[in-house]
Amino acid sequence: RFLEFERWWGGYYLMNREEIEWITRNLFIGNKLWSGETKSAEGKSFDLREIKAPIVLFASMGDNITPPQQAFNWVADVYGSTEEIKSRGQVIVGLLHQDIGHLGIFVSGKVAKKEHAQIVSVLRTIELLPPGVYGMALTERKGAGGAPEVEVEFREHKLEEIIARLNRLGRVDEKPFEAVAAVSELNQRAYELFARPWVQAMSNEASAQWLRDMHPLRMQNWAISNLNPWLAWLAPAAEAARDNRQKLDDDDPLRKREKFGAEVTSASLDLYRALRDAATEAGFFNLYASLFALYNSEQADERPGATVVTDSRERPEVQAALAALREGGYTEALARAAVLLTRTDEPLPLSRLEMRQELQADYADYLPEIALHDWRRVRGTQEIIVRHEPEQAVATLPDLLGEPNARARLLGLLDKLMGDRRILGRAPTAAQMAMAARIRALLGGKAPRRRPTLVRARA
Repeated sequence: RFLEFERWWGGYYLMNREEIEWITRNLFIGNKLWSGETKSAEGKSFDLREIKAPIVLFASMGDNITPPQQAFNWVADVYGSTEEIKSRGQVIVGLLHQDIGHLGIFVSGKVAKKEHAQIVSVLRTIELLPPGVYGMALTERKGAGGAPEVEVEFREHKLEEIIARLNRLGRVDEKPFEAVAAVSELNQRAYELFARPWVQAMSNEASAQWLRDMHPLRMQNWAISNLNPWLAWLAPAAEAARDNRQKLDDDDPLRKREKFGAEVTSASLDLYRALRDAATEAGFFNLYASLFALYNSEQADERPGATVVTDSRERPEVQAALAALREGGYTEALARAAVLLTRTDEPLPLSRLEMRQELQADYADYLPEIALHDWRRVRGTQEIIVRHEPEQAVATLPDLLGEPNARARLLGLLDKLMGDRRILGRAPTAAQMAMAARIRALLGGKAPRRRPTLVRARA
């Protein structure tokens, strides 16, 4: 298993100077990717908010290299608020493992069988989630026949609550990294000015090949191989041991000593790692926190998402949504009705999403012909309206359906859904029944009900 992992993980890649510098300066230093400072070869800035596909964030509490804070904080820096995520029609799903390590997230067999398999299986289904931030929970249970099954459910969260829960220090521990970025820029300029000309003048293909061969990661492979004449005996010795190996029973004293030695070695390595990480962290903050205290940066509090807005109604996306309270047509009315009739504050199982997929196919004639991302964007805007002005959202619903055919079409869809066995299999709440009756009365009183015209609306 170790050798298989080493062959997969220990591959070598040759990159030129431009590639290495671009990666280190844009991805590792200064968070330039999510701050919008990273540009393509054509000069266009990368804006992560332009991603239209749902985003899955996979993190672990046991990851000491990319902790959950780093995995989730960029969402707050890029979007700023839950309302902006909804107004842009974005779906962000977070899956948080409790104890797996950094490499285990990607190469662990347990994770691959459970988390990875479930992520792949729901990739198409999560596109039907309304815009927002969700936590994906996996629960194992015994199915029919005793075989283990994994139940998947989604629970919506507010971005602000997630960030507050993950960042107990209020992100003040990120301040010293601004000093790191400044030191990195200084070192980069000093290298380009003083060292690079000498390195280029003294380098050639032979010296470059020698440096590659003598790199510690390469040396540790060829030094313990048949390329080393001092180890010519190793291959026949290993072959003889392989041919004459005799497996011991689990209760054999030597096997017990072997297991005990392995456990002691593993615990020792864990202790060493914990002490090393604690010493590294303490040394980092002692050095760069002191430098930051001397580093007079006017941009210290200007990162995206740093501005705190106490009243959500003051956010520009909320004001824009409320300004469009009476604007729109059948698509906006359908999205608003869907928000008004949605259950809140309860998990959404995967089975219900799959049922929505079936309903979408069965009632396609009642649905607007619109791209899925555009539908999520409309749905998010209507959700902002319903959340901030619930009474006005209901009262102005007829304004979005000026044509009788549009009203009849929406009422026809509502009647069919309320009579569908798949919907009736899960009893609606009293609030849903009351809202459905209110919508029916509000639209039915404005125009006579008639058979809906089965013509798809154009986006």
